[in-house]
Amino acid sequence: MIEMHDVHFTYAGTIKPVLDGIDVMIGNNETVLLLGASGAGKSSLVLCLNGLIPNSIYGEFSGVVRVGGKDTSITPIAELARQVGIVFQDPEAQLVTMKVEDEVAFGMENLCLGPNEMERRIEVALQQTGLSEFRQWQIDKLSGGQKQRLALASVLCMQPRILVLDEPTANLDPEGTRELFAILRNLRKSGNYTIIMIEHKLDDLMDMADRVLVLGKNGRIIADGHPREVFYHKYNELIQEGVWLPYSVTFTCELIKRGIAVSGTPLTVNETVEMLERIRLTGENDEFALQAAAGIASRMNAEAVNDTAHTFVGKIQPSLVKDELAIEIRPVEFTQKKACILRPMHLCVPKGDFLAIVGKNGAGKSTLARYMIKLQQADKGVIYLHGRDLVEWPVHDMAREVGYVFQNPEHQFVTNRVFDELAFGLKGMQLSPDEIYSRVEQMLDRFGLKKYIEANPFQLSHGEKRRLSTASMLITGQRLLILDEPTFGQDGRNAHQLMQLMKELQETGHTIIIISHDMGLIAEYADHAAVLKTGRLIFHGTVQALFDRKELLVEAGLNLPPSVEIERQFRAASV
Repeated sequence: MIEMHDVHFTYAGTIKPVLDGIDVMIGNNETVLLLGASGAGKSSLVLCLNGLIPNSIYGEFSGVVRVGGKDTSITPIAELARQVGIVFQDPEAQLVTMKVEDEVAFGMENLCLGPNEMERRIEVALQQTGLSEFRQWQIDKLSGGQKQRLALASVLCMQPRILVLDEPTANLDPEGTRELFAILRNLRKSGNYTIIMIEHKLDDLMDMADRVLVLGKNGRIIADGHPREVFYHKYNELIQEGVWLPYSVTFTCELIKRGIAVSGTPLTVNETVEMLERIRLTGENDEFALQAAAGIASRMNAEAVNDTAHTFVGKIQPSLVKDELAIEIRPVEFTQKKACILRPMHLCVPKGDFLAIVGKNGAGKSTLARYMIKLQQADKGVIYLHGRDLVEWPVHDMAREVGYVFQNPEHQFVTNRVFDELAFGLKGMQLSPDEIYSRVEQMLDRFGLKKYIEANPFQLSHGEKRRLSTASMLITGQRLLILDEPTFGQDGRNAHQLMQLMKELQETGHTIIIISHDMGLIAEYADHAAVLKTGRLIFHGTVQALFDRKELLVEAGLNLPPSVEIERQFRAASV
């Protein structure tokens, strides 16, 4: 279905090729997992498949790409769109209408399908993606995760032979992720699709992948083969590259490094529990085996972050009780002036806390954050920042106290140069040019962006944009930081470096609030969790207490991270 021979591509205005000699062939009905560090060229590679590179995105291109036998460099993009359906990393990049059903119908209208066939496909696609009840909604009212599902529904309606998904679950809650993977399993079983996935939530899709392709930072394929072969034989190299790995692989390889004799190469939670059970039955000290893995803490590794002391896998140390509150939300209506999804709640966030706000897509997580930073105005007496009613805070003073990293990094860029983006907030602080330059350089180094100092922020990869948006908020030194899906688009190395930086800031007195669907990330870093469901606060407590509430997790559409699931299944099997 797909042939790529000696493919090179360098974006206009850059020197280094993003693709530097790609040779790969992908068979009919094959399901391929495409991995690589942020900026390694994963999205660029898939854009070659529908002709956007080189026919629409400009740069220096050479080599041959064939899809279904057609040369993509001379085949019209409209014709290739019938063969290749791409769900982009940022769903807003491909949504073109104002209403959900119009968006799903748009591609079919361009194919001149009959009304009855269009109606049938719309109903099936909306049902498959869980959007049936939103058919008449305006798209701008959807959450980020709902927009992601809509983009997939629009592609499925076109019935392409090749389905490319670029981080399709990045904005989906755990329940939505499970549902999407179930859809993909059915599509795979149908035998009608060749599927290429760029994804980092690997633990729940290992049964689907026939093959893993890994792009290196050099723009070349550095690994290609069956998942077990690639992940275990190339483990150290993949860690160095910053590639996301299944938790089971990291867990097992770190046990081996600590001298534990293991059998097998598990890829899933169940396989890992079976491996630990074999260790126990053969007389190896099972407690030591588990304790030896403490410090892995999800997918963390020493090459990615500084060594730090971690508690037992899945266990969370509760924060010290603090007297002062960074944020207090009192249980009254947020606003009387207009409809608000959020219901009255009592939420207190102590200074120096690390809080994770979790819940389904559309539960009100981002809306709550917007009220906290005054992007949406709450009534007097509802939200207090450092003990002072938010209504009384001037916007300029708030900007010095609260840093907010948007779910979509492009929404907060205000300049056309990376250096200027980082310097923007500092200039308002009346700092000297030398001090501004010094701080910007430090941030560029810390976030691996130094080589992009003169680049336009909008030309960076999504992961690089996320790092830039985070750095631009951190550089002015606010005491309260709110990050909406902070690791979206990040590779494993950068994700853990960013979260470790958040922990370091917490230790110096900063208050950290993250909105995330990554339960493994929350298990590793957060002290407390606040769970929202349809605008209601249904839980606020330690992360460990949340994981102990099985019924609550089900109600909120959440799940246990692999680290906790492995521990609990093994404990249960050992009783």
